[in-house]
Amino acid sequence: MIRGLAPQPRLLWAVAIGAVVIALVVVSPVLGVIAVIYHAGLVIIATRDLALLPGRSGYRVRRAMPQPFSLGEHEEVALAVENPAAAGLRAVVADHAPDDLKPQPRELEGRFNAAGLLTVTYRTSSPKRGAYKFGPVDLQVWRDGGWWRRQVRLLHPDEVAVFPNVVAIKRVQLTLRRGLRAMAGLRRARPPGASTAFAGLRDYVRGDDARRVNWTATARRDRPVVVEVEAERGQQVMIAIDCGRLMTAPAGELDKLDHAVNAALMLAWVAQAYGDRVGLMTFDDHVTTFIRPERGSTQLRRLTEALYAIKPQHVEPDFGHAMTHLALRLGRRSMVVVLTDVQDREASKELVAHCLRLSAKHLVLVVAMSDPAVLVARDAPIATGARAYQWAAAEEFVASRRESFELLRRGGVLGLDVVAGSLSPALVERYLELKERALL
Repeated sequence: MIRGLAPQPRLLWAVAIGAVVIALVVVSPVLGVIAVIYHAGLVIIATRDLALLPGRSGYRVRRAMPQPFSLGEHEEVALAVENPAAAGLRAVVADHAPDDLKPQPRELEGRFNAAGLLTVTYRTSSPKRGAYKFGPVDLQVWRDGGWWRRQVRLLHPDEVAVFPNVVAIKRVQLTLRRGLRAMAGLRRARPPGASTAFAGLRDYVRGDDARRVNWTATARRDRPVVVEVEAERGQQVMIAIDCGRLMTAPAGELDKLDHAVNAALMLAWVAQAYGDRVGLMTFDDHVTTFIRPERGSTQLRRLTEALYAIKPQHVEPDFGHAMTHLALRLGRRSMVVVLTDVQDREASKELVAHCLRLSAKHLVLVVAMSDPAVLVARDAPIATGARAYQWAAAEEFVASRRESFELLRRGGVLGLDVVAGSLSPALVERYLELKERALL
């Protein structure tokens, strides 16, 4: 938008009609009087309409938005523009939001209410972590049936940050507190098995282990009652994130590294909720971050800030250095979750060898993300010769990954290969499964 005044279409038509009247004066001088009267009236009407529009001062704007934005989430930003003198006026608002947040729509139309307040919202998507700046807000106002539009620029700078997906954490936190499944496939907030730590009594449901029936409580309540136990607490989970070249590849709306960042934060929060200590290591051709396993809200904040700052590097990861660093720094048996990319057998040879060596003392889980585009190419119908070549390439790639995971499995290393968009729930589900089976 351009600041200042803009004529409405009806004013342009009125000026055009006035020009025709002036042109006809050549034919009949009598029309000169009519032209003068017409234009004098037009000036009076246009001036009066302009006077009824509020000036540039008097407008106040507020911007309500998430603090921080969450990586990969679709969120809303609300703009509130207030000016009592603008009550009843129609308006178009354009916010100077960062292009990287993909604001939609860019222009929003509305009407000031009787109190002079206009509220509009638009959607954003945050595909990249980092800091972003919002600029001014452009406003265009006019009266119904009016002749002018006034255009105003309202300065309202804001700085925001896109963090790993804290919105998903809040959703899981709320559902776990309610005792429900946090997301599709997720187990109960207090999984059975693992240890004999007493967690309470509850009514028997079909499928419960009959050995857990509490006969004293059953007799007292006159209905079957079982003992609820919770998994052993106080174990260690170490999350290692590969920040090398292959993790820069896109996988759906985010790149693979950002999918890994979201999944790491989700796993860290859930593990903390279960009383486990959680640590973080990031690496490319050397170890870039190491946070030793701890528990508590301070540790979660430390992990979140570290995950926010992760940057990918276009270098080959040094798995030998990273796994050796872990082996030296982890004094007790831990669950080590390696978020990386798995290629064919030859390309993954170093990863497989060092994970097998680390698994002699620790429980190692190698997690890789499948590119949705590759799976679509493999599963789509084959109708042409070109599609046949595309299918063959995709099938060969998927089969090579499968072979690498099979090598890991034979050596006692756990594997998880999942579509990138489903990584967070799948990783949490695997963690809860391992807790339930007392493998940690």
